[in-house]
Amino acid sequence: MTDLRAMFARLSLFDYGSLLAELQVRRTWIDRIKDKQVGAKSLELCFRQAKSGTTIDFRINKDGVLCFRGQICVSNYEDLRLSILREAHNSPYAMRPGRNKMYQDLRELYWWLGLKPEVTDFVVHCLTCQQVKAKHQLPLGLL
Repeated sequence: MTDLRAMFARLSLFDYGSLLAELQVRRTWIDRIKDKQVGAKSLELCFRQAKSGTTIDFRINKDGVLCFRGQICVSNYEDLRLSILREAHNSPYAMRPGRNKMYQDLRELYWWLGLKPEVTDFVVHCLTCQQVKAKHQLPLGLL
């Protein structure tokens, strides 16, 4: 039970003896992106245009995050971008998508200049992906 509390789970014990654990997701990605957006010089003009309403491309969503055509703007911080790429590629739920699938998935949520080349470069340099390619496997032999 202490392990569940450490993972920010809310535990409920009912009269009939059952235990319900409800995990709460922390909004760390949105908070990190928002913090980096505020300090980004490259996004200052976009913030001003979004606040004044002089552009239709940039908007500030309900969380106070700058978005470009509905996609969250990720500022030019390499550590943040690399974290997003790692999460999208290495997560057990993602199952190491290829560059096209990963790009399609990321562009629905995020926007930054040079997203596609960064995704391609990240997947190309993934050691695990390179090792499991068919051309690196031993031939099967006679069937």
